Amino acid sequence: MEKWTMAITLDYGLELTNNSKVGWAFSLPRTETCINATTLCKRLCYGNGIRYQSQGQKAKRARNLRTLQFLLDEGGPELLAENLSMLVDQARPRDWLTARIAGVQTTIPWTLRIHDVGDFFSVDYVRAWMLTAQKYTGCKFWFYTRSFAPGLVFDALTELAALPNCQGWLSVDSENYEQAILALCKTPAAVWKLALLQDSDLDSGVIRSFEVMDSETDIVSFPYHRGGRHVEPVRHDLLTLCPAAMGNLALKAQKDSLRPCQTCAFCLP
Repeated sequence: MEKWTMAITLDYGLELTNNSKVGWAFSLPRTETCINATTLCKRLCYGNGIRYQSQGQKAKRARNLRTLQFLLDEGGPELLAENLSMLVDQARPRDWLTARIAGVQTTIPWTLRIHDVGDFFSVDYVRAWMLTAQKYTGCKFWFYTRSFAPGLVFDALTELAALPNCQGWLSVDSENYEQAILALCKTPAAVWKLALLQDSDLDSGVIRSFEVMDSETDIVSFPYHRGGRHVEPVRHDLLTLCPAAMGNLALKAQKDSLRPCQTCAFCLP
């Protein structure tokens, strides 16, 4: 009994999720890591969906967070980056080596979404992903974040998003769009793009604010969707509607098939 209890206590390990929309992704618990989540985000987050509420999925995210905190405490971003590297290796397409030798493209692209659930919550955690992305220049990383309050975390995230193989999106909604635009304007051009969570009652000031921005910025819109249905989308020349959210690209369960995000590739670097 004592050995069994010890095994439960020392339940560590990092694990990816294979998402039918994005492909390989890394997940963390929302309540502990989404440090700037809005009320709207918490209410509409697809992490509320039943597939994310199973005990197995919750345990995986909790174990990921417990492990990375342990590694950061023991060896900082460098030690965590060593372990994140194993995850990136796991995400390689199965024909990666043969394609490289033959000088051809892999059947599916080598991609990894940082957080299909969860967010960046500390500078050291961001640094670990930056070291990892710098090491794996052949992998395309992308992420959406609400951690754009002024401070060291956002400064570090801007460095991560500026890497040529990484794309960062400021995740905005009716409650935080002004803060997001301010953050966008204070960073180098072309580093950040905007991802709009569009609910059924989108604040009228959101689109007006997009229209008066000084710089041209890609804006992808995700009309709130669940169970194959979505709210009536706001259509505007500035907005690119996510085809997966609109139901134009079917989800794919097979891990070696091209996923909707890989097919569209608008959000990828």
